[in-house]
Amino acid sequence: MKFSASWILSRSWLLVGLILIILPSSTFSENSYLNILSDGKKYLQSGEYFKAEENFTKILPYFEEIGDYILFWRAESRFGLQEYNEAMGDLEELKKKYPRTPLMKEARKLELEIAKTLNLPNIENLYESYIADYPDEHIIKFEYAKMLKEKNNKKAKKLLKEVFLSVSSFADKAEGELSPEDLTADDLLKKGRILNNAYLFKKAEKYLREAFQMSKSSQKSEILSALGYCLFMQKRYSEAAEILKKSADTYWRARALIRAKDFATFESEMPVYMKNNDTRMADVFINYANIKRRAGYTDEAIKILQTIISKYPEAKEEILWNMAWIYYISEEYEEARKVLKQLYSSYGKPKYFYWLDKVNEIKGIMTTTEKALSFIEGDLYSYLLFMKEKVKTITEPRRHDFEVNMPNRLDILIKAGFREETLRELKITLRQNRDNANIPYFSKLLNEFGDYPTSVRLISTLPNRFIYHELLFPQAYRDIVFKASAKNRIDPNLVFAIMREESRFDRFAISPAGALGLMQLMPNTARREGRKLGIVIKNDSEIFSPEKNILIGSSYLKNLIDEFGNIVFAIAAYNAGEKVVWSWIKNNNYETLDEFIEDIPYNETKKYVQRVLTSYFEYLRKNKALTTDKMESIIKIRGGRL
Repeated sequence: MKFSASWILSRSWLLVGLILIILPSSTFSENSYLNILSDGKKYLQSGEYFKAEENFTKILPYFEEIGDYILFWRAESRFGLQEYNEAMGDLEELKKKYPRTPLMKEARKLELEIAKTLNLPNIENLYESYIADYPDEHIIKFEYAKMLKEKNNKKAKKLLKEVFLSVSSFADKAEGELSPEDLTADDLLKKGRILNNAYLFKKAEKYLREAFQMSKSSQKSEILSALGYCLFMQKRYSEAAEILKKSADTYWRARALIRAKDFATFESEMPVYMKNNDTRMADVFINYANIKRRAGYTDEAIKILQTIISKYPEAKEEILWNMAWIYYISEEYEEARKVLKQLYSSYGKPKYFYWLDKVNEIKGIMTTTEKALSFIEGDLYSYLLFMKEKVKTITEPRRHDFEVNMPNRLDILIKAGFREETLRELKITLRQNRDNANIPYFSKLLNEFGDYPTSVRLISTLPNRFIYHELLFPQAYRDIVFKASAKNRIDPNLVFAIMREESRFDRFAISPAGALGLMQLMPNTARREGRKLGIVIKNDSEIFSPEKNILIGSSYLKNLIDEFGNIVFAIAAYNAGEKVVWSWIKNNNYETLDEFIEDIPYNETKKYVQRVLTSYFEYLRKNKALTTDKMESIIKIRGGRL
């Protein structure tokens, strides 16, 4: 049967009519309006201001819940069309109707741009009001100071000094506008501390040395303390120790001497350190006790710990643990057993049961428990105890379904596909409402919109966080990780674990040492390992690329595994460096990997290895890949020397 074109066309319109009748008008209208809204944003971003203004004007009556966004975008469109008065009218309406909008700062910044363009008489008032409300907005302060310089040089200098005392991109420009006489020793000390806090230690050193030259005698100790810390963080330990000797900062002086291996001076000053009630000193003494033990002076090490246990009650558990460990590693098993029993009795942690059980095995003492120990999620020793059959079952990760009524405003932004705006609204909503009941929902939304760092940090605040396992241990950048892992022949679960503990999946993470990106690669390492893969890193900013960072990082990790023949050693080397880990292996005689893990000399590396292994096991558990054989291949805990 043949049909004419007119017949087909008439039937097509009939079909469209039927669809419109069947489809709810609200659904059709909402989708249509969302398309107009989304297209308006695209037009704005591509500089098609006339089309953008037209769309925003058309859609404004239908989405009052997000009217502040639409008004702001229309104001930007009109600014682009040089319709300045109309744009200013949109901003005034926005401020009046939406006084709590998260766009207020941007709206007032655009208001300033329009005022500058039109040379409005109230521009100084606008600047003053803006700076009063947003004192950390340094670009506006710098602009205003430059404008004021000829009219009110005193006020301009005050603003320039405030910008200088920051780590913003305008800090150096502000310094260039000031004369040396404008800056006091106090200013330079503040600048040095700000830079220290931003991990910009080399730059901080410059200002702190200048501050010292200008300072009065009453300021010198304070400046030297900041300078000593700055040098310490640059690993210039002997210099730091010498500088700190002249300050009153005994904590950092003690740490610098130990790092500089000036043990004779440290011991001569120990009576002074013992008078320091700073609880951080407990860690210094624990560290030194372990240094003495490694040098063969077990009795002296124990004596140090016994001396400080009453002085620092907050650190009692850690002191007792180190005492037990020194006894254990020195093969004084009966003494170790006594302390471990005390620890397990007082604190009940699987770690203490594990080592107590190990001591009992060595001594040939049969121990029984009335019932199997329970598996504790996120606890490394629960996994190790499972390998020893003391924990009978490792449970599967729990899944928790949850529903929360989404604010209509947020719902519209999500449906329109406005990622940045949705993330902004989520974070503002969280600041206004930290109710634990809503945290899982917001964490899930953040995860789905790719803000993995905030999502993981947020869900980690909950006491019952492990019931949201998929949020606590996300497979962030999944496609990139699987592709890089396949190319480098490495377990993607291990790559996820390294990323989680290195950066919490923050692609722009920077460490105090200067490591960059998701897998925290040092620039020299990234360049060296990248060349092996045919990747040329011309600029450090390229290391922030998830594709490059994960590919290079996973390749480097696989090379370490091949070099050491062992995942645990490779994880330690990823953090502390290959040469250091080889020296630890060479200079010690560990029976099993659990001993190595607990005896890593660098406390930071020890905690890092334990965190990564725990996350690795959690990812394996999540992906149903955790078997006894797999665990044994990762951590050897039975017989035979390494």
